[in-house]
Amino acid sequence: SSFEKRQIRLDVYTVDEDDVVYDTEPQKTNTKNLPKRSRLYQGMIDSRLLPPGCIDFNLLNPVVIIMIMPFDLFGYELYRYTFKMQCEEVPEMELGDDATRIFLNSHGKHPELVSRELILEYMEKSTDAVVEECESERIHQMHERVNRLKSSKEMEIKFMQKWEEKVLDIEKGREEGREEGREEGRILTEISVARFQFENKRP
Repeated sequence: SSFEKRQIRLDVYTVDEDDVVYDTEPQKTNTKNLPKRSRLYQGMIDSRLLPPGCIDFNLLNPVVIIMIMPFDLFGYELYRYTFKMQCEEVPEMELGDDATRIFLNSHGKHPELVSRELILEYMEKSTDAVVEECESERIHQMHERVNRLKSSKEMEIKFMQKWEEKVLDIEKGREEGREEGREEGRILTEISVARFQFENKRP
């Protein structure tokens, strides 16, 4: 298919108990195309959610695309930017297509606007000191898993293989699919999922 020719891999893909699909994509560098890249990810996911020939588009799962980056893509110094389709003429009216795109910035400057778990120092500094300052049990669990992976000689070889792939990749930063990165992504997806569910189920 045309999607398969794009050579884009979904890094961390999960589905919760409410059938909401989450895709988490760490981005190390600003490729100047991330908003449209997130649109492509959403299209790739949507294209695979319905069986061939199905025309009942209401069966499409809600989809949340989460992009994590060490820079501020939009310049408002926020940790999180959440986008949903809205009507230009009636701004308070959402389209209701169940598609959400979230951009997380680890260099935000307004911690009062997000949960402590979404202040993402750990993505760049996965050190004991950073973990000790954080009260989140999920972050502590993630750190333990990462340390176990780092101590594995077999995993160390895999890290080297992935590093070689990364050097050869002309889109630097896209080959962040190392096991360590995937483990961090899985836990950060859990955090983002929990936060998203909480915010969308409030009366």
